[in-house]
Amino acid sequence: MMPEEGLHPLMLQESEEVGAFRIVRRLATGGFGAIFLAESETRRQVALKFALQGPSEEDSPAADARTWKEVHVLMRLEHPNVVELLGYRRWPDARDGYLVLIMGYVEGPTLSEWALAAQPTPRRAVQVFQQLALTLDAIHRAGVLHRDIKGNNIIIRASDGQPVLVDFGSGDHACSPVLTEDTLPPGTPSYRSPEALRFWAQPRPAGSRYAFAPTDDLYSLGLVLYEVLTGSFPYPTQLPPAGLLASIESGGFPLPSVRNPRVPKALDAIVARLLSPSAAGRPPSGAALFDALDAALAGADSAWDEHLFPPLAPEEAVTEEALEFFDGDEEARELRHWMRVPERARPPASFAPPTEPASPWALTEVRASTGWRRWRDALKRLWATLRSWR
Repeated sequence: MMPEEGLHPLMLQESEEVGAFRIVRRLATGGFGAIFLAESETRRQVALKFALQGPSEEDSPAADARTWKEVHVLMRLEHPNVVELLGYRRWPDARDGYLVLIMGYVEGPTLSEWALAAQPTPRRAVQVFQQLALTLDAIHRAGVLHRDIKGNNIIIRASDGQPVLVDFGSGDHACSPVLTEDTLPPGTPSYRSPEALRFWAQPRPAGSRYAFAPTDDLYSLGLVLYEVLTGSFPYPTQLPPAGLLASIESGGFPLPSVRNPRVPKALDAIVARLLSPSAAGRPPSGAALFDALDAALAGADSAWDEHLFPPLAPEEAVTEEALEFFDGDEEARELRHWMRVPERARPPASFAPPTEPASPWALTEVRASTGWRRWRDALKRLWATLRSWR
């Protein structure tokens, strides 16, 4: 039995009711689910995450199964820096409807948005990543792997400035069933660890699957730390797996303080360890990463309290997109968000990038291109004209 015709999560509109909740707006849409901000009769705000297929949709049952797996993963976690699972149900039919996760709503920007808008100092950035290191340590000790650590899956909570891990849709636990037939677990391709990419590239017995480990999550966190410190990715973006692996194994990325001189050199060694091509070269746990960051902070001087990037001019400032124009595709919005930022820090001329060709959409190439500069200059002129009309 299929859900009633016309009742699909993506068709939900503002003010529609889902059980005891009223839809406020859509927050994000992914391949398997859609998230809405909603509120109860008492005005409590929650996040409703819907699977995009029901349990009876035989052509594509993965979304329902993956959302159900996320329920079981989140039920094992109770941590102030992990999104809270409040309950779950099916909608609109209690047996054959779409699975809905009812979660605590975390108000605040994603880590990527925060890094661009808040212009943090090295000290503040390290404090955020110290808390993320402890959070990863806690979930790993609980037997949970996130498997999709990236800036878009971390929220800086507006009420206290604490980072919160969200979106455990790719998460796993030792007792969870295997849902995919792929050799690699779900996740964002550019954030995969070198050992995962090697497993994908090498000959292997039929049916073998990669054994994801805590050091894979730590590698992804190292990529996010590099992005926050430098405003860029260490490797060309959107490379195919083979090209990304070649770039990693070439060792061809500049250290954070080379890419951005405002980064304290004490952080170079920590980032280099996190991005080690070998799992054995990384910190073995989130607790070990916390200790390394704490030791770096112990020797901090006044330079750690300077902004990582100089303040942007008003016409270059990153602004939020109007909600009425947001289509719910959070991944695309994050890419647009970074692309609206002018060049912040570039590698020195002596640095030779990997020979593997980057995608035409590689962010470093877009920022450095002549076309981008022309576009940026045109926007500046338009801004100046609009200001003169006031």
